[in-house]
Amino acid sequence: MPHIPVSCPSGNHEFWYSISTPTSPNAKQIVPELPTVLFIHSGYCASETFEAQFSDPRLRQFNLLAIDSLGHGGTRGTIGDQQYATKETAEDLRLVLDALHLDKVHIFGLANGGTIGLELASAYPERVLSLTICSPIPPTEPEEMIAGRMEVFNHWAVAHAQGPDSTLGEQVSRARKEMVNEVATGAMQLLFGFDRSPLEEALRKYALRRDLDIWWGSPEKLKQCFDAGIRWFTERSWLTQESLSKVQCAVHIIHCSEDVGYPYETAQEMEKSLQDAGVRVSLSQVHGAHYGVLTNGEEINAILRDQVLEVADPKTPLPQADFPCGRMRTPWTDNFRRFGWLPGPPDTDDNSDSESDYYPGWIYRDTQTIVES
Repeated sequence: MPHIPVSCPSGNHEFWYSISTPTSPNAKQIVPELPTVLFIHSGYCASETFEAQFSDPRLRQFNLLAIDSLGHGGTRGTIGDQQYATKETAEDLRLVLDALHLDKVHIFGLANGGTIGLELASAYPERVLSLTICSPIPPTEPEEMIAGRMEVFNHWAVAHAQGPDSTLGEQVSRARKEMVNEVATGAMQLLFGFDRSPLEEALRKYALRRDLDIWWGSPEKLKQCFDAGIRWFTERSWLTQESLSKVQCAVHIIHCSEDVGYPYETAQEMEKSLQDAGVRVSLSQVHGAHYGVLTNGEEINAILRDQVLEVADPKTPLPQADFPCGRMRTPWTDNFRRFGWLPGPPDTDDNSDSESDYYPGWIYRDTQTIVES
């Protein structure tokens, strides 16, 4: 999958990105006359969280763009010691858009991805055509959520400190494997609740493999895990009312009814802050857990599609995708299949772009025994 080098205030990084169009899951460029939607992910899982959006033929009438933020997924680079939270992430993404020669976009942000989208809409209002925020988080992270994230990180750090499998006995190695999988399970309970579908289970395994790639194997990688999973949330700041008043596009907030970490009041408070700032805002509630984008994609996708079409040029006809089985191939479909999700035959021929080298270095000898594939 493609990377693009970008010089940012936070350093020189290579950002992973993917463009899906009506005819390709991995296009080299957008279709210029179609709306472009930028998807901004949250934590623990990167852009693969949006499988249900990129596979939806209704949304694939648009250009869909996913970018892994610094410290996540396939993006290569180090957060470092400097301040790095909402504002800095938004600026990095703006520079990636510049490097891709993309001017105006619609934004769909999940959880803290929504706050990043709000930062972009405030700082660059002429470039954000609409903003949809799913599973919003409050201005400051609740203490119980910080405690939960610290518990996950501490278990991860303990397992990491035991060294590579080759230096451990069979019993200790097995115990570490169980601990790492428990860490992943605990994180997934926050994101998806206690009941998981085959797709959610495949995401857990796939995301854990990617996390092992970037957050495991050295003290520097462990620090990256802390910076992305803890420090980002504790050091983030909320926009002032003056900054919110600069948002020119319509904002739609989606709350998922079974979100255990952030209740409906969080979404209502965000709605009121935006209303007080004079922003056009609406609020919906749908069924689902914190990452309802994967479990209730159909309802959420319909909201997003309406949001995009509200400001799209009605004179531009939208192409009808040719798909035989109700969904479309995405940048992550093949990888999810490897971890047990079998949705049926792909909508493209077997000789289409292979993703077997999606991440050439994503599986290490020392991690092959940790996660069952």
